[in-house]
Amino acid sequence: MITVPITSAEGLYGMYEALLHDEQQRFLQKLLHKEAERLETLALFEACRDAKDEGDYLTDEEKNAFLSSLPQ
Repeated sequence: MITVPITSAEGLYGMYEALLHDEQQRFLQKLLHKEAERLETLALFEACRDAKDEGDYLTDEEKNAFLSSLPQ
């Protein structure tokens, strides 16, 4: 059991990695259930930043397909 305070993202991720696979799955399910909107926003932000950094922009067709796939 970890007894030191966890004060960083790295520390929290270390705790996650220390969990058994089934517990990791339950944690991810709970996180997704409780924080779905924030996770979707973060995923979109990261994907956009990566595409910009690579100079790889979406075509209009890809952009429209992506926007139509977003939850309303």
